[in-house]
Amino acid sequence: MRRSHRALVAGAATVALIGGYATLDTFDVVPGVLTTADAPREAVPLPGESTPPPDVRRPQPPQAPAALPGVGGTAPTPEGVRAALQPLLDAPGLGPTTSMAVRDAATGQSLFALDPDAARTPASITKLLTAYAVSRTLDLDSTLATTVRQGPGDQVVLVAGGDTALARGKGNPDEVAGRAGLGDLAKQVAANLKKQGRTSVTVGWDLSYAPGPLQNENWQQDLVDMGFTTRVGMLGLADDRSDPGTAPPTDPARSTTQAFVKALAAEGITAELGQKVTTPDGAPQLGVVRSAPLVDVLGLALRDSDNAMTESLGRQAAAKDGVPGDGASVTAWVLRVLREDGIDLRGVKLMDASGLADGTTIPARVVTDVVQRGASGQVEAFQDVLTRLPVSGWNGTLHNRFQATGSTDGAGGVRAKTGSLPGVTSLAGTVVTRDGRLLVFTIINNGEQPRGPLAARADLDRIVTALADCGCR
Repeated sequence: MRRSHRALVAGAATVALIGGYATLDTFDVVPGVLTTADAPREAVPLPGESTPPPDVRRPQPPQAPAALPGVGGTAPTPEGVRAALQPLLDAPGLGPTTSMAVRDAATGQSLFALDPDAARTPASITKLLTAYAVSRTLDLDSTLATTVRQGPGDQVVLVAGGDTALARGKGNPDEVAGRAGLGDLAKQVAANLKKQGRTSVTVGWDLSYAPGPLQNENWQQDLVDMGFTTRVGMLGLADDRSDPGTAPPTDPARSTTQAFVKALAAEGITAELGQKVTTPDGAPQLGVVRSAPLVDVLGLALRDSDNAMTESLGRQAAAKDGVPGDGASVTAWVLRVLREDGIDLRGVKLMDASGLADGTTIPARVVTDVVQRGASGQVEAFQDVLTRLPVSGWNGTLHNRFQATGSTDGAGGVRAKTGSLPGVTSLAGTVVTRDGRLLVFTIINNGEQPRGPLAARADLDRIVTALADCGCR
């Protein structure tokens, strides 16, 4: 993602203007320092510079791909879990309404439930439902191909294939964002063009794959314009992913094609920008680059809470089922996949596939149902996705969490999706108890947060840490 001091300053000013949207889950990538709830707030460091307090042992990075822990260890009892959690649920930093569900990952036994059927505003843990539907539909071992094909006359066509995280230059095989590079693609195309004796072309772009609108119809326009999310597409650049305070490209496909024109120039091909076209059937291929496996791309979308990438992957999976790409059709498809898998959707209303739009409600029970199907191995593809969730105190939107007093024991042992909106703080995923037992959990807190979003997050971290510390027998 694009990161600069200028952008961060601009982002801070923007947040002030929109009154509290600093807690948007898309803004989780901007670090905040969680110390004790009552401590003065320190200055926000630049990304990558947030460090844990001296008494926190930095967790070791997980293996990649990392398997979820086994089902060994002694399961806690419901009575023990209740005794551990109950004192923390009235924490002063939380809003007035909390729903929670905790289960044993292997057996599905309910260990704790607090209003689990109540319809709550979930924020970005909504993405777990979309990720589940994607994992049930697409081959997560496959990759996304970005190709160039021969067009009519002097034209070549950059054909979108769903990769919205292309590098401008050479691809990096060790990264997910930027695995495929336009520089590598340009090198292939230039070599083939020179074999034909051609050194001058016009470059068009083809968006026939999984078409749809550039943004969900329920998103607030100012959030898009201010960079809290990029626009949704099937062709995009890694450094054009969301960057609060910096407006995203109005047409990501056109911007990506412009970057490809420059990449061709570096390979000795004079190119000019053309227009959107449809590639003729059977047009010869001049080059191709491929993304990381879809399991890693989907994992990246969850790890970074990337709204546009989640929406794009949901649209691609829906398109495979013959579903149109508009937001209402895609969310209806997500619900259909869940319903067909036997998940009780009472209380669920999806206004988008990522949790950014107003009006979405999901009970804690439903999110826990989804997570448990992956954690237990019942849905193996989704289990692989869950291993890519952020790790507490280590990476993604949890990189600077579980550092407040009373939560440090949870660092390194929690894999979870975060959710934050004004008046909403949520967390859902897996936690390993001190006895080595894997639990799944969802906690959703709604309402005015008396001490602000950082304190509310810290209180949620303490609740989940109580599960990590739990012998609870």
